[in-house]
Amino acid sequence: MAWRIDKQANGKFAIHSSRIDDYIVIDADPLQIAQIYAEKGVRVYLASARMQLARETAVSAAGEEQIEASRHRGAPPKEGADVPIGVTGFTLGEFEGT
Repeated sequence: MAWRIDKQANGKFAIHSSRIDDYIVIDADPLQIAQIYAEKGVRVYLASARMQLARETAVSAAGEEQIEASRHRGAPPKEGADVPIGVTGFTLGEFEGT
């Protein structure tokens, strides 16, 4: 399924679904679009996590070395608000409060 965000003539946004070839969201502002994508992302990430947990893939030797280095640092690094998301360059929380 592919979603495409289009800007409407009235300045608001719409989401088109190629799966049903129709608009599934109309007259939304950027925050609403972000919330819709966040909810979709949660479902996708949960499904991915469940699948990966079921595989029980073992950590490589190099991965074990990274884990041990994190133990010595006291904690693993964090992906926070300063980390750009994909190729968009957006950061977490960028649309909050708009």
